[in-house]
Amino acid sequence: MIKYLLITLIFFSTSSSAQSWVSKADVPQGKHHPITFALNGKGYSISGTNPSGQPTDDVYEYDPNTNTWNTLSRFPGVARSFGIGTTLNGKAYFGFGATNTSYLKDFWSFDPISGTYTQLASCGCSSRRHPAMISSGNRIYVGLGNDQFSDKRDWWVYSITDNTWSQMANLPGPARHHPYMFNAGGKIFAGMGHSGNIIFKDWYQLDTALNTWTPMNQFPGEGRVAGTQFNHDGYGFILSGDGDDHSYMDTGEMWRYNPANDSWLQFPPHPGKSRWAPGSFVINNQIFFLGGVNRFTGTYPNDLVSFDISAATLEVEKEQIKEISFFPNPASNTISWEYNEAITEVVLVNSIGQSITSTATETSNKIDVSSVVDGVYFLQFFSDAGMIKALKVIIRH
Repeated sequence: MIKYLLITLIFFSTSSSAQSWVSKADVPQGKHHPITFALNGKGYSISGTNPSGQPTDDVYEYDPNTNTWNTLSRFPGVARSFGIGTTLNGKAYFGFGATNTSYLKDFWSFDPISGTYTQLASCGCSSRRHPAMISSGNRIYVGLGNDQFSDKRDWWVYSITDNTWSQMANLPGPARHHPYMFNAGGKIFAGMGHSGNIIFKDWYQLDTALNTWTPMNQFPGEGRVAGTQFNHDGYGFILSGDGDDHSYMDTGEMWRYNPANDSWLQFPPHPGKSRWAPGSFVINNQIFFLGGVNRFTGTYPNDLVSFDISAATLEVEKEQIKEISFFPNPASNTISWEYNEAITEVVLVNSIGQSITSTATETSNKIDVSSVVDGVYFLQFFSDAGMIKALKVIIRH
């Protein structure tokens, strides 16, 4: 964790000066697990757990033009926390979560024009909290999370046209809750999260037509859980959350995922320590960040901060690390890479992050995989500051 922190500090010192987060009007109340989204140029925060530890049915609306919050009529469903939501075709879709005594699987839509809520068909899955929810086409995809018995790896799809749910292929990785997820470039992605004390950094793409999952490059930072996410301009972003020890990170890290080349790029973090279970929404080119719990202080912040994601992109991309390539892929005997003085070690890990073999690059620019079992693995490239790249490799004998 210390090693990785150095990467974050180095990055932040070189790229944060040009683009910074801006304070906005405070949210009426700080909460963790708010259901957040943006529609028609306004941001919304529904439900979540208040500082007294109680699930709520509050609804707040933010207008960026006046920088003001408006408290709307209460959500007509059960007050909850640990829910999840998304938007599609001008409406919000949300549900799941838990009360103090039970888990939920109800599903709702919200029309910002009329200000009305419609209860839709409940999922055929088990009631659960902390699931993933992603919209694409005319469908909503839901999976993972945990019910009263265990973490889950099942996935379901809701048809807006038919108001029906159907089960899909399970995530190939371990069951988990509190994952990250988004639609990037029209494709569905999910991963990370945790099960018990195991914090994951694996990442997957769902082919909605073939109903199959594909392992992608692992997330290059610490294992990550319980943050927030959004998509913008064909990319997916993850923001804040807990690190690989399921505690706060020294900075509220933000990373961008590029579906075109399956790569991650770090952006300037939000102010202060990272937060557990915050919310976010995007209006035009601005990302707005709110809520969650500051585990360092044990408080429920009610601040709102914004960041111009488009303006920051050019600055951040200038800081990208020189591209690293290896060969062959698939590999059967050895994997080689071009010499790069920044690389000090290369580690081969399996799909759940377990180290299989490694080599110090000061003595070699290849790694022996002749005795490694066939499958999908990841090459992690390290510098003195920590891991700088993780690339997928297939081993086939």
